[in-house]
Amino acid sequence: MRNYLAAECYKVFHRKYLYLTLLVVLVLEGLLVWGCWFTSSNGNAGMDFHSAIITLVMLMSIGLYATILTGDMVFSEQHKHNTLKNEVAYGLPRGRIYLGKLAVATLVAVLAALVMLGFYVLGCWALLPHNESDQLALNAVGYALAGSLPLWLGGQGVVLACYFLVRSSTMAAFLAVGLLGVVPPILQLCGILIHPVFETVRQYMPAVMLENLSANAFQWDYVGLCWIVGMAVLVGATVVGLLAFRKKEIR
Repeated sequence: MRNYLAAECYKVFHRKYLYLTLLVVLVLEGLLVWGCWFTSSNGNAGMDFHSAIITLVMLMSIGLYATILTGDMVFSEQHKHNTLKNEVAYGLPRGRIYLGKLAVATLVAVLAALVMLGFYVLGCWALLPHNESDQLALNAVGYALAGSLPLWLGGQGVVLACYFLVRSSTMAAFLAVGLLGVVPPILQLCGILIHPVFETVRQYMPAVMLENLSANAFQWDYVGLCWIVGMAVLVGATVVGLLAFRKKEIR
């Protein structure tokens, strides 16, 4: 397993895809930081470090869909290029293949998130005015990250299952978007039209829980619930994906 992880890490960290994607995101973050600085330096007294950081907290739900990119970076069109078939034919256990790619995709996602968060926070710290609310802003980041991380990990598990089980990477990405982002509104509609139990289920969807993190600010029992749900989604998606992949015919 160690050699397989090393090989997968070597492949993904030598792909331009990873660095170009990260560069684009950092440029966009840089523009956002610059915009905050520009409005602050031109008389907007309400724009300070605290305000900019709260904006970051509100955008953390995007990380759930970013797992589609990190999953694609690691899986890398393996159905299309028959490289997955080659790995199986070479005699590698399917469990090692599946769990190895999931582990590397998770590693890439976590490292990329740390780079992006660090870049934004440090940029805001260097350029924007500070006051007594700075500590509250940093606490908010810590809280949001603590609640978001397990839900992102759950999303990564769903994404990898889609990539393994659907031959077209494009269709796999659409399926992942559907499961993560489209199912909650459908459940909401069913809750209105059919039975309130659907709305109850919707409240435990990762996308909805990410949106509710700010509404439950500094309620650490809610963060604990995020970990329970996130890990349940990760384990559930991994078990389903792994079992289906073991039986799947690789063409």
